[in-house]
Amino acid sequence: MPYKILEKKEIAMRNIWYRIHAPHVAKKVQPGQFVIVRAFKNGERIPLTPVMWDRDEGWIVLITFIRGRTTMRMANELKPGDEILNIAGPLGNPAEMEKFGKILAIGAYTGIVEVYPIAKAWQELGNDVTTLHVTFEPMVVLKDELEEAVGRHILETVPIDPNLDFPTNMKNVTKRLTEKVRELLEKEEYDMVFMVGPAGDQRAVFNVVKEFGIPMKSDLHPIMVDGTGMCGACRVTVGGEVKFACIDGPEFDAYQVNWDELIARSGYYTDMEQRAMQEYMKLFEQALQGGEQ
Repeated sequence: MPYKILEKKEIAMRNIWYRIHAPHVAKKVQPGQFVIVRAFKNGERIPLTPVMWDRDEGWIVLITFIRGRTTMRMANELKPGDEILNIAGPLGNPAEMEKFGKILAIGAYTGIVEVYPIAKAWQELGNDVTTLHVTFEPMVVLKDELEEAVGRHILETVPIDPNLDFPTNMKNVTKRLTEKVRELLEKEEYDMVFMVGPAGDQRAVFNVVKEFGIPMKSDLHPIMVDGTGMCGACRVTVGGEVKFACIDGPEFDAYQVNWDELIARSGYYTDMEQRAMQEYMKLFEQALQGGEQ
């Protein structure tokens, strides 16, 4: 089946929007589910969240953040009219859809991309949804869409300080995130908190939320390969038991997650990911200069 790219655009720094013809996904996908994308022959498989879809026209929207070799290749080499090699899904469990009441749905960095379809559906069910997006100033996405979809959308941006290294800049985002969450929880009564984002930021927010005793759901993103529970790469410990994020999640009770283990495993391949991206960039620059790729 051809997965043609119908539209492609950069919507923020390192954030690329793809509208793709994928009728089998559009027909069945529910908020909270994901797909596994293989864009190139012999390429890696990456999990992505359908952000929007049209069941009648058969398209889905995927938003990628350029963080490694594959997302960089997609940004550099694919254009409208090209085809994605494989899209498997929808996979994972849909987000729980109930009348929870007053919900605070948080997205750190590009986590807001996954928050959007879930928060929109919760609002449509009659919940009172506040979304909070905390990110770097150049990385704001879906602001207009969220303002239209939920009861209230709060955007907190942090400038990137060129005099600081990236990990230190990220700590500034975490600080702003936890401060804002505490401020909201002190002023208002919420029935549930939901969050998508880096595991370290999720744990930092959870540490605030648990002080107030509010139920919290976390959408987890451990390392994932096949997305069907066969490889075991996405295992997490929840409530003292081993779970697989792809088939048991990706949504879990934050109070039951072993955060230390998840954070440690999430950084296992960081060095290899960086080397792969650097090698690709060298080849890409050679190609631009007319060298052999």
